[in-house]
Amino acid sequence: MTGSLRVFLLAVATIFGALCILFIAPLKLWSKTESVAYRITTWIASRWANALRGLLASLPTRWVLEGTRPDPKGTHLILANHRSWVDILVVIWLLGKDTTLPRFFMKWELIYVPVIGICAWALDFPIMRRYTAEDIKDRPELKHRDFDYAHRVLTRHPDQPCVVVNFAEGTRFSELKHSKNRSPYTHLLKPKVGGPQLALDCLRERLDSVYDLTIAYPGAQLSVWRLLSGQIPEIRLHIERIEVPETLQKTPETLAELKAFRGWMNDIWAAKDRRLEAMLSDRPANDRTLP
Repeated sequence: MTGSLRVFLLAVATIFGALCILFIAPLKLWSKTESVAYRITTWIASRWANALRGLLASLPTRWVLEGTRPDPKGTHLILANHRSWVDILVVIWLLGKDTTLPRFFMKWELIYVPVIGICAWALDFPIMRRYTAEDIKDRPELKHRDFDYAHRVLTRHPDQPCVVVNFAEGTRFSELKHSKNRSPYTHLLKPKVGGPQLALDCLRERLDSVYDLTIAYPGAQLSVWRLLSGQIPEIRLHIERIEVPETLQKTPETLAELKAFRGWMNDIWAAKDRRLEAMLSDRPANDRTLP
């Protein structure tokens, strides 16, 4: 299968799935039909994800996975590094057939992208405005608006599986961003703690596990086109279940608690940076290779 054909098939599946979701989405506006609408839209999204996995399975890319996939019937938070839009497709592949479509923290600006914005709203993605300090100074009520919206959407439908993915760096890695960020890590930007704290707080009543996911593309130039045309020779993933200390399983209320959470995240990121160094090198890894 050629790259052009894969892109065409993905576009067809995406357009068809999006149109189905757009048709169902208005039912979310009424309380009596909101739950049914959510179940239907998530089912459509999971079928789209299966179609994507089928296309990825046809690639000549070598997939190397170290670790165990999360339980598809559970609710999980995944903390991952971020290099490219390709990461989103890789996470969907990782979760496996018939699992729920993962929810990603989205920038508010994407709500204006045709179709994407409505689908994200219908699927209860946490959409963040990221107000500046000046905005909050002028309008203090904005300080908690992101939290309140994320809490509202992530606590809905507690009987349904939910996977939230947080790219804790807050943006895709680049050498320029790495320099401006003054990152102490070789392959990563400094992690932001607001997203993980928010997700943990919203999901804590139903959370089954937290995972640390590391994604590496040894020697590859990244783009969705390069992926679908088979130009990314190898994708390496390491996924590991991590424990959140009991003292950090709540929203920090003091500066000391905030520093403790930041220290926990920095330790995870330091280990991830060392792992990435090994994954990007030619050193053999304790892994299993998947087709």
